[in-house]
Amino acid sequence: MPEPVCHYDRKIISVEEYEDLLALETNELVATLAQKYLQWENPYQKVLDSSNAPFYRWFNGGKLDIWQNTIGKHLRTTRRNKAALMWIGVDGRERVYTYHMLAYEVERLAMALLNLGVQKGDNVLIFTPNLPETIVTMLACAQIGAVHIIYHIAHSSESLAERLQDCKAKYVITADSCPQTAHILKEKVNDALDRIDYKIKHCIVIERTGERVHMQPHRDLWYQDLVTDENFSKGAKVDTVRAANDPLFMLYTSSKTKTPKAVVHNAAGFLMWAQFTTELLFDMDDRDIFWCTADLAWITGHTYGIYGPLSLGSTVFIYEGSITYENTALFFDFLDRFHITRMFSNPALLRSVMRAKNSRRYEAKSANSLRLIGCGGGEIKADLYHWVLHTLPKEGKIPLINIWGQTESGGGLMANVPGTVGSKQNTRLRPLPGVKCRLVTKKGETIDACDEPGFMVLTSPLPSICSDLYGDTKTYRSIYWDKFKEKQYYSTGDEAIAVQDGSYILTGRSDIALSIGAGNRKIDEVEATILNHDRVKECAVVFIDHPTYGYMLLAFCVLHSYKDESHNADSLQAIKEHIIEESGELALPDAIRLTKFLPKTPDNVINRPLLKEISLQMEGL
Repeated sequence: MPEPVCHYDRKIISVEEYEDLLALETNELVATLAQKYLQWENPYQKVLDSSNAPFYRWFNGGKLDIWQNTIGKHLRTTRRNKAALMWIGVDGRERVYTYHMLAYEVERLAMALLNLGVQKGDNVLIFTPNLPETIVTMLACAQIGAVHIIYHIAHSSESLAERLQDCKAKYVITADSCPQTAHILKEKVNDALDRIDYKIKHCIVIERTGERVHMQPHRDLWYQDLVTDENFSKGAKVDTVRAANDPLFMLYTSSKTKTPKAVVHNAAGFLMWAQFTTELLFDMDDRDIFWCTADLAWITGHTYGIYGPLSLGSTVFIYEGSITYENTALFFDFLDRFHITRMFSNPALLRSVMRAKNSRRYEAKSANSLRLIGCGGGEIKADLYHWVLHTLPKEGKIPLINIWGQTESGGGLMANVPGTVGSKQNTRLRPLPGVKCRLVTKKGETIDACDEPGFMVLTSPLPSICSDLYGDTKTYRSIYWDKFKEKQYYSTGDEAIAVQDGSYILTGRSDIALSIGAGNRKIDEVEATILNHDRVKECAVVFIDHPTYGYMLLAFCVLHSYKDESHNADSLQAIKEHIIEESGELALPDAIRLTKFLPKTPDNVINRPLLKEISLQMEGL
């Protein structure tokens, strides 16, 4: 296909300003961004303290008011009565919050949490759907100095218990249930709390569906009762000033560790990078409506669904559920009704929309309100790229911005920044200002040649990168900083090739993960879970491209013994239930096939390329 032409004129950070930022060294750039995007109560003494590398400390001596740096600053401007959040539930319920209304809700909950005994540094685990109360809780925790930890509701109660046991959260926020799942969330939480070896202080429950749930007296409280009781929602003294290196939140990730660990993101570095990359990549002004389709439980939801756009004063659209092939009509309905102009999504979601729109049912639908789409979490193939530019809108073309970042990085690290690469757009990635990348061999030797694959590393730290793994400093050092001996490189775990024009093409993760709309499914973790079942002798998991769903995850299992069809059917059901119980619904493959043997190479290694070919044939692709 010929390379398309898609002109884009930037509104906020001009091409000239962008090129000036690219020319700055990392520390000089960080100092510039810190003055632009952060309001300081006490000025910092030094941009970077590397005396205890790799435990870098940014903005030493600096203090900032978290409230003023997120919501508070807008209350003194005309944005006070501007819509901050536009939310719609899977059952059609709708709510709109102006910045003033959002501030009111955050302040009420912050007071209530303080009166309940929540202190600075306490861990608060949030196990809720994508609700306005979820966002209010995040911002309230940030305001009072508590560390919020959001965990996705699709995970099992056992998995939730493991995280609680690890972080020792004293407070849990959940909902009674949610319309999009058959599981009652409060029952999951109750089961998880029965599994841990300590007692939490309080569990706060948001009434979402009205489902009858068991509430333990004194421990469990209804959210609405708490924030409307003046004995709790008023009177507390709130100190919103934090040291620059105080933790803001934690997120659990298993991308590079055998057991899930929580990455710690600090206040100043994360807030600065979230605002800078949101403004640079999505180029929003006060007229734009922004929709980040990622769940709030993922780093994308944190950075580009909440902290980045809200700190900049943007209007954010939130959908409680997920967009799939089956409910594609909602995608176009939301665009039209809410006049969404900027979006951050993923290739799997866009591919499912593409497939649906190509059918007769949706062929008249369009996305004329959209002016820009950011995309991360997977490869953007040529057919999807051209479809977004030429077919998704009825008129004109929509720039499709390829963005690469990680949970650990706190935001985007590389992208094809709109309006800065010339008129010819492509999905090749270029490092953002301040990001110093390099490709190296397994021994850490620099790869200078183009088109030669290597491991992607960062040669200098960034303030947005996680500062530690909670409770496991040794693993933090070994996984991220000590991969290449005598080299102070940050290991991303991704592989790439360099292109002659200075851009990069990612070729995959060194610890294969599949990104879907709801999050990441790790192939090796799914395999390990299935192999843990007593009926399974061998297992191999592969993923294939699918024209309807974007991707499919398929598991091939060899049982210890084959008896008859009823035994096989019973085994399939038992394996599925085992996966959900051990790892949650997110880990469930799209299909599980029982086979008498797995194809092997002469070295007795499972032949995964052949399994992929078999999978494609079985799916008729």
